Amino acid sequence: MKRDQDTIIVEKNRQRAFWALVIVGFMALVSTVLLLTGLLNRSGILWTVVWLGALGLIGFGTSAAMVIQTMRAPWHLALSPTHLTLHTPTYRLQVPWQNVAGIAVDEVNFRHGCVLIFEDPAAVAHQTRFLARSTRPDLVTNSQTMLARMEENYDKLGYHLGIPGRILEKGPEELAELLTEARTGRLWEQEEKL
Repeated sequence: MKRDQDTIIVEKNRQRAFWALVIVGFMALVSTVLLLTGLLNRSGILWTVVWLGALGLIGFGTSAAMVIQTMRAPWHLALSPTHLTLHTPTYRLQVPWQNVAGIAVDEVNFRHGCVLIFEDPAAVAHQTRFLARSTRPDLVTNSQTMLARMEENYDKLGYHLGIPGRILEKGPEELAELLTEARTGRLWEQEEKL
């Protein structure tokens, strides 16, 4: 977490991504050893070992690419006395605190995350700046898709927007507490006292 004048920035969790990359790299090395052992066996090619090594290389190579993409993506959360701004690879969502009706911890993508409920989700969706264009229906790349996703989330899950717990450097509980303090103004009062 860092400060930039009146803004507090919660960065993405680079440490977790680094260790994930180390583990994936190790497993890719093990897969390479399996592949070479199967190919260079003196009694002939061991096809099962070759297939396992090749599948491991494909799977762990894909995982490494995804981890690197996440590390390079512009994920972060910026808090100011007037609003919060969530930067993701596909959009920049800016919400005034008076539009945040609730902050909690709930399940987001099968793990704990910080969730937000908005007073006016349509206003949030229409004020969002979209950074990517795509025709893929699973990506949120315009305000209509975002509003539809928020309404679907609210109907099925009870919240409009979920921030995955592993993506930012603060855990879900810490993040919810920080957002609550920022929304109520206590965070800025504490900063003034220091």
